[in-house]
Amino acid sequence: MTRPIKVVYSWMGPKGPIVNTELPNVLCFAAVAEGASSSSHNFWTDDLWWRVFLNNDPYVLSSTHSIDEKEIFIYPFTLGWRVNFQTYFYGKTGLLEFSHTPGHITHHVRMSKGYFLIDCTAEAWVQDNHIQSMHDYFSYYNHIPMGKIIYLTGCMNAQDIYDDWCARHGIVSSRDKMIMVSFPVSQHGIYTNSSSTIEPKYDTTSVPEKLFLCWNRRFRQHRSALLIALDKLGLVDRSYYSMGLVDPEQISMKFENHAGYFLNWRMGNQEDISEVVKKLPLRIDDETNINRMCQDFDSAARPFYSNSLVSLVTETNYDLSIVTLTEKSFKPSKEKHPFIIIGAPFALKAMHEMGFRTFHEFWDEGYDEMKDHILRLKRIVEICDEISRWDADKILDFKRRVKEIVDHNYNIVNSNTSAIVADKIKTILQRNHPE
Repeated sequence: MTRPIKVVYSWMGPKGPIVNTELPNVLCFAAVAEGASSSSHNFWTDDLWWRVFLNNDPYVLSSTHSIDEKEIFIYPFTLGWRVNFQTYFYGKTGLLEFSHTPGHITHHVRMSKGYFLIDCTAEAWVQDNHIQSMHDYFSYYNHIPMGKIIYLTGCMNAQDIYDDWCARHGIVSSRDKMIMVSFPVSQHGIYTNSSSTIEPKYDTTSVPEKLFLCWNRRFRQHRSALLIALDKLGLVDRSYYSMGLVDPEQISMKFENHAGYFLNWRMGNQEDISEVVKKLPLRIDDETNINRMCQDFDSAARPFYSNSLVSLVTETNYDLSIVTLTEKSFKPSKEKHPFIIIGAPFALKAMHEMGFRTFHEFWDEGYDEMKDHILRLKRIVEICDEISRWDADKILDFKRRVKEIVDHNYNIVNSNTSAIVADKIKTILQRNHPE
């Protein structure tokens, strides 16, 4: 019989565990009971238990009082994505101290079979300074072997990045290395909401009115550059395309300053961009609600997918080595829509590793391996230009042939990735502590 792995919390509310990251207040207890109405961001339930471990064997929920040196356990911390990451790992005032983690828990992590799990799946903090701060905090200040730290991250190539960091810092022993686990939490969000979604039907018999569908909310350099390049080709007017004139979170940042100052010359487009600016803000049927644009669990945006040919997914990260797959990358699969990801190098590789199929049969996906960010974007623009020249017969042939792929991707996006993540963690811990 497989020994249980306990997922341990210091505090429990009426209907479930409360996050270990900080001491709870009365609103925390209310939030895990019948809900609390407040604008405060200083309380929340711990959804990690519900997302990853509940209903996946051999995990069981436990309090700190039942833990001893014989127990294999995980003590999780969920990090807030709007908090400076390194704040959690400041010397003697970091995560363990601020949360008042029980001393016997820290002792059993250090000396026995316990593990601290750091959940930061909403972001992908794996740059050198982030990794260094975690090593300094746990290993140097708290004398905890890094092999007892599980880092659950939204970075899809976290293991490769971390292995490179360890090689550069002369770290060889597994005892001195964190356990890195990638978790595409946005795909899991689509999966958990799929029960309320009617499966789309992919129409192979009609030519859509629009070429591309491209949702954009915040300014990013690659998003501005793509808009400028596609508008030059006359493709923006033939597509569903959103882009603001003013950044929704920084009203002092305007598109013309953002794009004109930096991107114009990087893309090699020296001409005036004033004509692009005059068109802003671009809106898709006046839609500005970010949940409908991106997550869209109620499928209100479905008509835009069915009436366009290909999604252009402008991911958050582009000019970094860090591959993140947000809800933007998974939404086209939920809607049975072909896609091109304008993201970091090897974003498509990450999709393949999750079981998705992409579209190399119809256009060259070699751009996925191009590490020069400008050349990669130019190649994507060339692909868009090629697609724009397809006649009606070629479009219909494409839709007939691509249906098998979009049907496959729909099934993958509606699979339970949390079970895969839970199984990976289980395998590692049971290998470290064989019965």
